[in-house]
Amino acid sequence: MIVINKAKNELFVDGVIGADWTGEGVTAMSVSDALESLDGGRATIRINSPGGSADEGIAIYNTLKRYPGGVDTVNEALAASAASVVFLAGETRTMSSGSRIMIHRALTIEIGNADRMRKTADVLEAYDKSLIEIYSQYMTDNEQEIMSLLSAETWYSADNAVSAGLATDKTEKKSKAKAAMAAWFKNPPEDIAIQSHRKDLVKSRLAFANLTTAKNK
Repeated sequence: MIVINKAKNELFVDGVIGADWTGEGVTAMSVSDALESLDGGRATIRINSPGGSADEGIAIYNTLKRYPGGVDTVNEALAASAASVVFLAGETRTMSSGSRIMIHRALTIEIGNADRMRKTADVLEAYDKSLIEIYSQYMTDNEQEIMSLLSAETWYSADNAVSAGLATDKTEKKSKAKAAMAAWFKNPPEDIAIQSHRKDLVKSRLAFANLTTAKNK
């Protein structure tokens, strides 16, 4: 979902990255349409997302980078997975108090024989390389170190995100946004796992399945 605050030239990006079979979710097209409503003014993109489709996350990143008015991003609560790539599009990238970033390797759901699985693994490794290409433009770690961080599913606090180069600054102002749990989180912080309702997990699993189904069609 994208909410537009034209008075402040703000876009609120909330929820899963990528459209599911119902059409819900944040896409590059919906972001582009929302940016057009700002009449060329500098945009602030406020993000609270567990991530989703890597393809869509990269497409949104490039859409924001091309926007002629300029873009700043703010992490309201969570910029995880594909949403971490979206967050990086900002010239300034601000972490709200208590917000987090999560990065990990590309993943999917697949059914098939050994040949199909090997092909899928090759595709996922190609996605990893694309993600590292983007992260390495901002992070203080080298490419090999970034791959290790992706493999470990690394979570960053506001301070750690700034130190790593993912964010440019942080604010002590705490957002009212709440981070949502997602099926693709392997080792989420305890507070995110606890505060997220079971329905968030079910919804994210359905969204991930729908994204995967759409991609494999």
